[in-house]
Amino acid sequence: MGRRLTVVAATTLALGALVPATASASAAPAQSFACSVVAKQTVIVRASANAGSTAKGQLNTGESSSASCSATSGGSYTACGGTSTWWIHVSARGGGYVAQRCVNWYT
Repeated sequence: MGRRLTVVAATTLALGALVPATASASAAPAQSFACSVVAKQTVIVRASANAGSTAKGQLNTGESSSASCSATSGGSYTACGGTSTWWIHVSARGGGYVAQRCVNWYT
C-alpha cells in the first residue's frame, strides 16, 4: 500500500509540474528564426515595422541577430543612405523590427 501511494504521489507531482509549462507554451509560442542579420551601423530595434513605433533597443555596428527569412512591408523610413518600407523581424532585444537598409541580411 505504501508503494502505491508513492507512485501516485510522484505521478501527480510530475503531471502537476507539466501543466503550467504546457499552458504557457501554447499561450506564447516561440518564433524560430533560420536567417540572420549583421548591423551595418547602429540600428534601432522597433516594436513594429514602423519608424514611429516604440524602440526596444538597438543593434550596434557589427552586432548580429537571428532574423526572419522574409522582409515585412511597413512604414517608410529614410536611413542608411536611402528610403524604404522594408523591415526585417529579428530576435534581438526581445524581438522586433530593424530597417532592412541598415543590415546585411543572410537568408
